[in-house]
Amino acid sequence: MLKSMTGFGRLEKQTGDLICKAELRSVNNRYLDINTRFPKSMMALEAALKKLIKSRCSRGSFDINISIESTNGNGGDQVIQPNLELATQYIKAFEQIKEHSGLKGEFDINSLLTVKDIVKVEPMAVDSSREELALQTVDEALSALIEMREEEGRNLQEDILQRLDAIEKRGEFIKSRQPQVIHNYKARLNERIRLLNDGGDVDPLRLAQETAIMADRCDVTEEVIRLESHIQQFRNLIAGNEPAGRKLEFLTQEINRETNTIGSKTIDSEVSQSVIEIKSDLEKIREQLQNIE
Repeated sequence: MLKSMTGFGRLEKQTGDLICKAELRSVNNRYLDINTRFPKSMMALEAALKKLIKSRCSRGSFDINISIESTNGNGGDQVIQPNLELATQYIKAFEQIKEHSGLKGEFDINSLLTVKDIVKVEPMAVDSSREELALQTVDEALSALIEMREEEGRNLQEDILQRLDAIEKRGEFIKSRQPQVIHNYKARLNERIRLLNDGGDVDPLRLAQETAIMADRCDVTEEVIRLESHIQQFRNLIAGNEPAGRKLEFLTQEINRETNTIGSKTIDSEVSQSVIEIKSDLEKIREQLQNIE
């Protein structure tokens, strides 16, 4: 079954006094690209979150937004820490200046707090409870996203299979048309030769030779057989459980290649029309495949 690369999932999950909100979006991409947006305090989870996405999706461009809050008001993602080492150095420097210059005065707390970097704002460490909550929330939001991708994939699959059926029927028509193409060519050739001979008899041996040469040049049996084979492989990949977008893109190119060869060989207007219709359906399939995982 085919899956789309377009999806969206959003989830809010609470454990104790912690609330985690996760929002995931995905669009088509030739490869797997994951972009994360969350507080600095959660940067340590980036590798684990990317691993989670990779374990369940093979293609697409993902945007992940996560936030964790606390219902007790202590859930900020930053903590304030005093820079005690720097403060000690400033106090020592003040005492040395005071002693050296003989000046009087006090270096109080208010003066100390005006010093740059004396108080540090640091990301809050991610404890096990926050990490587990974040991973669970993203995993469940990812499930919702995948469900949407599967639904969209079913719609795309239905359209692709309908077009594939149409291509197959036109291939069968081209195959069945070959004897009539040769017959029509032989009749036209016979008439031309007769006119050139002013209505005289046509040499049947020469007519048979010329017809045989043209029949060989216009024979598309091999191309039609390969076309049928590619279509069957296409269906097998769609019926499978593995991501098949890239392989289907390759098969579409191969079907197009065989169709082009048939078009270049044929001398029949009805076959040429079938070739045009096949290429039109192939173009629609190619567009749909751009969004298949």
